[in-house]
Amino acid sequence: MRNLYPLIFAAVISLIICGIVILMLRYLYRDWWRKKYVRWPVIAAPLAALFFLVVWALGVFVRVKSISYFGAATASAVFLLQLGLMISLAVSTVFNLLGGALVTLTHPGDPRKKKIAKDRRKFIKNVSAIFPAAALSSQLTGIVNSYVKINVPIIKLPVANLPDELRGMKIAHLSDSHLGHYKNLEDLEKVVEEIKDHSPDLVLVTGDIADDLTILEETNSIIANIKPPCGVFASVGNHEYYRGISTVKKTFEKSPFPMLINEGVVIEKEGQKIFIGGADDPVSLRRVNIDFLKQTVKKTLEAAPSDSFKILMSHRPRGLEPASKSGVNLVLAGHTHGGQVGISGQSLFENIWPELYIWGVYRKKNTTLYTSSGMGHWIPFRLGCPAEAPILILEKFNETGSV
Repeated sequence: MRNLYPLIFAAVISLIICGIVILMLRYLYRDWWRKKYVRWPVIAAPLAALFFLVVWALGVFVRVKSISYFGAATASAVFLLQLGLMISLAVSTVFNLLGGALVTLTHPGDPRKKKIAKDRRKFIKNVSAIFPAAALSSQLTGIVNSYVKINVPIIKLPVANLPDELRGMKIAHLSDSHLGHYKNLEDLEKVVEEIKDHSPDLVLVTGDIADDLTILEETNSIIANIKPPCGVFASVGNHEYYRGISTVKKTFEKSPFPMLINEGVVIEKEGQKIFIGGADDPVSLRRVNIDFLKQTVKKTLEAAPSDSFKILMSHRPRGLEPASKSGVNLVLAGHTHGGQVGISGQSLFENIWPELYIWGVYRKKNTTLYTSSGMGHWIPFRLGCPAEAPILILEKFNETGSV
């Protein structure tokens, strides 16, 4: 049943969005609605969405992954195109109304200028068509980008109080692969081969690994094949709970690497102790319970040696806040997917919700956080925010000139 949650969600939302688009075009843009090449594709959209959702469900029930992948991808594409069209029509409507009002105000009661005003309103209405056209173009670009290969960027990460022994240490950060719907084992194998070329010292996996738990065991085997000298460790995400945490735990009992939940391990590199901890996840999609994060970080660090370099895997980026008060040096997180839309290497939503630490490098006191944009996604759309599995190279904080 859990495998059908995305399908049910997609069905309800898709039908609502398609209905709104039809109503907006029918009553606000009657000129456009009269054109067959506009009307028929819009009417066909909900039927197409339902058809592809049925294909998706069929693939889930008969356990044929190629069918479910195809159905999920095409149904989501229809949904995204309709969503973009709905938003752009709303923007276009505002533009049209404001423009029309401006024309009326500039020509009050002047019969000689009625024709000029009418022509200008028509011009404004035609210009407003740019918004839906641009939206559809960007939506198509974003959908295509969601299926391109996963990037493996090299990121130099300044960390305060970094021991000399750990300068230049390479950490491969894997997060939010969500294998099963839009990314599969073949995608993982490709990115693992690229990661291996960089010879990382350590691999850390920060949750939401597989949405199809039948491939979790094989997923772990592929990741373990990187064979970093300092090992591979994972932490839990909300999707591990959604899909079945008991099954996840049983799979990790025989996995070549552990999943750390409210616990940690001590490893060494060139004589320097490194504590690697895995925080638990609050599960809810709503606003994160900071008290929960405080408790899980506290419990995770209980066994951390005082002289160790402390790394915390926290699926939720807001784990930075309690971690910064607990002497953690480095936090790795995911969950946000970077908002899946970015500009100039920063999430589009960064200035709206800066407290969510959506994508990239953040610092609080002497604690550094890196939030990955993730390897996969729940909805196949990425624009300016590519899927990634970064190689983080640790540097002393003042080596970058940022003090």
